[in-house]
Amino acid sequence: MRKNLSASVASDPHRFSRAGWIAEILRTRVIDGTYAPGERIREAQLREEFGFSNGPIREALHCLVADGLAVRAPWQGVRAIAHSEAEIVQLFELRSALLEYAAERAAERSGPDDAASATALRKLLGRKHAAARAGHPEPVSGATTDWVISVAGNPQIAAVWHATMLKSRIYIHRSMKRTAGALTAPIIDNLLAAILAHKPAAARGAARELTRQMLAGAGIAPSPRTRKAR
Repeated sequence: MRKNLSASVASDPHRFSRAGWIAEILRTRVIDGTYAPGERIREAQLREEFGFSNGPIREALHCLVADGLAVRAPWQGVRAIAHSEAEIVQLFELRSALLEYAAERAAERSGPDDAASATALRKLLGRKHAAARAGHPEPVSGATTDWVISVAGNPQIAAVWHATMLKSRIYIHRSMKRTAGALTAPIIDNLLAAILAHKPAAARGAARELTRQMLAGAGIAPSPRTRKAR
C-alpha cells in the first residue's frame, strides 16, 4: 500500500465525500513525490487499496487532473504531472508575480489582527522546519502564501492563485526536503515583518527573494526575470 503523509485526512474519510477524501490523499502523494513525475496512477490499484467502486476513484482522479497535478492522455490513463525544467521556471515566474503583488497589497492593508495570526504562522513554520531538519518533512500546506493572500484581501488574487499554483507545491516540497527551510526561514520572517510594518516595496522584494530561493532549493536555476529586482 502507498504511504501518505496526510494522516489526519487518511484517518477520517467521513469528513469528506469519498471522492474528495481520495483526491486529498492523491494530491499529497503527487506533491511529496510518492507518485514520481510521469508515473501512472492506476484505477485498479486505488480500488483495491481503498475498497471503493469506480465512481469515487474516477471522480478523485478527475479532481487531480483539474488541479493540474496529473494529466490524462488517450491509452495512457492518468499520470502524475511531469514538468520540464523550463516549464518549472515559467511556473515560478508566474508564482513570483502573483506573490509579489499580493505581498505589496498586504503591506498596504495589514492590521492588528494580522500580527496575531503572523505569530501563529511563525510557530507553525518553526515546527515544520524542525520536522524537516529531523528528516521528516511534513506536507507543504501553503500556509505562508495563504496568509499573505488573506491579508491582501483581494478575492481575485486568491482565485487565480488557488487555480494555478497548487502544482508549484511539488517543487516547494522538494526544496524543503533538500534544505529543511534553512535559507527560506529568514526570508519569510522578513516578508512577514515588511507586511506588518506597512512597507510595500520591502514586502515585494522579500516575496521575490522567497520565490527565487524556493526554486534554487529545488535544484532549478532561477530565470533572469525571477532574479531581477524591480
